[in-house]
Amino acid sequence: MNEKRLTRWTEEEMTCPRCGQRKKVRRFRVINSSEKPGIKEEILKNRIYFFECENCRLAAPLTYPSVYLDSKKKLAFLLSPEIEEESHELLKELGDFSGYKKRFVDNINDLKEKIMIAENRLDDRVIELVKIEYLRQMEKELKDDTLMNILFDYSGADMYLMVFFEKKGIGRIPLSHEFYRHTETQYADVLRTAVPSDFEKVDMEWAGNLVFNRS
Repeated sequence: MNEKRLTRWTEEEMTCPRCGQRKKVRRFRVINSSEKPGIKEEILKNRIYFFECENCRLAAPLTYPSVYLDSKKKLAFLLSPEIEEESHELLKELGDFSGYKKRFVDNINDLKEKIMIAENRLDDRVIELVKIEYLRQMEKELKDDTLMNILFDYSGADMYLMVFFEKKGIGRIPLSHEFYRHTETQYADVLRTAVPSDFEKVDMEWAGNLVFNRS
């Protein structure tokens, strides 16, 4: 395995923005889940890319340029607030990712979602199209409230879309394999050519553009 693609981090001291308590945190430059299989669960349980103050109990995600790799599944996810100089330097340092699925995410929740989608051997492009299809069925809810986010989640063999509304809070919509396959078939023609570029952000906006351009 390429040494530059092994899991590595630096320890940095951070100051809690609420109480001023100082704490050492690990800032990961690369996480390779093929090298350290258990580290995937650490991310999903908010033990990595997360700051928690033992003094005042403030808990908050940490977003900085970092690359999550799964060498076995050929996945490379760039986490960064935006594509910036530090991100470019990191990708250049890691070398060519030919044959990998490459994605850009700008927050920890989207990174966790990409990991969970891959765990279920699903196509994240189709999942984003599934979200668009569900949005079309939520016309009344969208008139009465503001949609904040929709995220894929699962428990065992059961799949869900977690829906976050400003007023009503969090809801959960079951996602069947049949509906997933129906959406995949429905958009098979555009999916054949809708190949994201290197480290492109594939989200609902990406899927919405796909649907709009198709119609």
